[in-house]
Amino acid sequence: MTLKVKVYAAGSLRKVLPVLFEQAGIEAEIEFGPSGVLKDRIAGGESVDLFFSANKMHGSSLAASGLSSEPIAFAHNELCLFGRSDVIGNRNPLQVMLDEQVRLGTSTPIDDPGGDYAFMAFDKAEMLQSGATAALKNKALPLVGGKNSKIRDGSNSPVHVLFEKSLVDVFLGYKTTAQAVKSGIDGIEIVELSAKMQVQAEYTVVVIRESAQGALALDLLGSEESRNLLVSEGFSN
Repeated sequence: MTLKVKVYAAGSLRKVLPVLFEQAGIEAEIEFGPSGVLKDRIAGGESVDLFFSANKMHGSSLAASGLSSEPIAFAHNELCLFGRSDVIGNRNPLQVMLDEQVRLGTSTPIDDPGGDYAFMAFDKAEMLQSGATAALKNKALPLVGGKNSKIRDGSNSPVHVLFEKSLVDVFLGYKTTAQAVKSGIDGIEIVELSAKMQVQAEYTVVVIRESAQGALALDLLGSEESRNLLVSEGFSN
């Protein structure tokens, strides 16, 4: 009999998670979205077997309420700046982001860990240039990943849509998202953040309400093949 599970998962896992379940022989019904929003829905009573978050905090919150197991880290991601190559040019990422003429997109803080990580990077920018933190937070456009965001998850990342519709010039987000956008849209350049601004995202998974199917699925996903696939898609262990 095929193991079947219902899953809520961070949108940045959209490309890799279905493949992980398929190669493990698990039939998964997956809904992708901002981790903070999905966590609130689970806390509100919605029933799923597994919850994959782009940070540890949301899983820990559910565990503290007795709604899930303790979070288990399974992958990491990094931030980078990506956008139109003619905008980025030869400048370093902080210069690009501080340019008043450049539209800087981020995910929505609180609702989406991607937004939290971006604003953490803004905090670190103060070490490189006085006043940078306030300037970046004031100009950032949190257009995706929020409860009220107009651009929703679909076959492509909402960030892909931002560039497709020319709503931003650059975006501060996950390296895996950057690679996906670059592969689908011409003229996108990816630049690394300086070590002083870098923030690492920790992805975790929890079993919801002692789901036996969820626990079994989690065991099956812990293979070397799964870890190799994550690395091939830009995640790190």
